[in-house]
Parts: sequence; structure tokens; C-alpha cells
Amino acid sequence: MKIIYIHGFNSAGYGDKANKLKEHFGDENVFSINLPYSPEKAVSQLEFLIRSIKHQEPLLLVGTSLGGAYALYLAYKFDVPAVIINPSVRPSEDLKDQIGKQVNYKTQEEYEFKKEYVEYLKKIEVPIKELEKIRDKLYIYLDEGDELLDSRKTAEYFKGFYVKMFPDGDHRFQHMDELIEDLKTKREVRYG
Repeated sequence: MKIIYIHGFNSAGYGDKANKLKEHFGDENVFSINLPYSPEKAVSQLEFLIRSIKHQEPLLLVGTSLGGAYALYLAYKFDVPAVIINPSVRPSEDLKDQIGKQVNYKTQEEYEFKKEYVEYLKKIEVPIKELEKIRDKLYIYLDEGDELLDSRKTAEYFKGFYVKMFPDGDHRFQHMDELIEDLKTKREVRYG
């Protein structure tokens, strides 16, 4: 099985979550790249990766925050399973106030988050009625103490889906070990 880890807004493809996945599943099985700031370019790169892997090996997407939004879209488009961590379910709304100058907190790189990025994000927001078609392939994990996105609203949004909320934590998600153990107990996880 191969895993594509999809990082969040102003982050990078390395760090605690990617390292935990590599530790448990092997470096050679986890793809975790620094995505372009342009959501359209990021999705295009991820689509290329998915197409390259999907027909050769089982595949699992793991996305966090904005990466969770990307993972929802890609899981729906390619009919592959996804683990969604503290996701932005409406990134065009969540990030509209971020238009302008930004600094990536991992790389310290400065860049501009553009209005057209938000417009593209609106295009890839999959309605919940459509996501219900792949409900058995989505695993939603939330930290109750998420200070950026309301975990209770997210849990309500995904009512009827597999949702696991951990007490405390924060937006960076503090329960990666528990998430991995939970996934390992789910023999019914169907990899794409």
C-alpha cells in the first residue's frame, strides 16, 4: 500500500504527521511533497501522483486542514479511500481572509495567496450529498481543541460518516499515533 500525505495551508510535506506515517508504513510507502501555493497546481500534482500509483498498488490519501479539502476532492474524483484530519470542508470560506502576503510557517518562504486561489477552491468543494457516495471510504479524525476550525461543526457536517474526535489537541492534531492504531484495527478499510 502507498500513502499520499497532503499537508495543509502554509505548511510543508515534512513534519510530525508525515514522519509518523513513514515510521509506521515505511519511508518507501509514503509520498509527502511540498505542494505549490496555487491550489490548482497542487491538485494537478496530486492527480499526477494518484494516476501514477492507483493502478499499480493500493492507495490511501491522508490530508490535513486544506490538505483534507484536497483529499476529499481527490477521493471523490478517483474513488480512493482517504483519512481526513481536522479538515477545511469549505476552504473557499475558511481561506478568503488569507488573500494577500503570507509566510509559510515551515519553510519561512514568503508568497502571495491570490483571489483566484480562493475561486479555484470553491470549484473543488464536493457537496456532502456527493461525498455520501464514497462514505465507506472516508475516515474523519478531529481534535476537539482545534482553534482554527470548529471540530463540532465538522463532526455534524459528516454525520453518518466514520468520525472520531479526540479530546483536547489542537489544529495541528496531537493524536497521530492513536489515529494510526485506529486505522490498523479497521480491517474493512478498502484501499484504492
